[in-house]
Amino acid sequence: MTDGPGRRRNSLLACLTFLRKSAPQITMSEMLVFLYVAENAGIRIKELSELMGTTPATASRAARALVSRGDLGALPPGLGWLVMASNDREKISRHLYLTPLGVAIVQRLDTLIGRAQLIGAAEAPSFRVV
Repeated sequence: MTDGPGRRRNSLLACLTFLRKSAPQITMSEMLVFLYVAENAGIRIKELSELMGTTPATASRAARALVSRGDLGALPPGLGWLVMASNDREKISRHLYLTPLGVAIVQRLDTLIGRAQLIGAAEAPSFRVV
């Protein structure tokens, strides 16, 4: 991916840039929630908070910012990338899944990752620590 004349980005930077352009107000916690849900469909907030190394309250706030405006418990900006749903066994527990919009974003991220560029560490000069 290029950003301006001759500027190449590695896949990690390209993905972060894409997420920022898709939702300029997105926080790092919200990005983490989105990526963990993409890898773990049906994950619960408690499990999510453990993966993120944060509190359940922080994980919940970030997840609720990613559901659609008007959904129960939604918080601004209400991006519509996730949906919270309960299952038949656990009526109280909420599970997180990608919406069709969320799936489209993941597909774009997968494309960017597929075009991986080295970050440049191989080109870094050797330093001697004194």
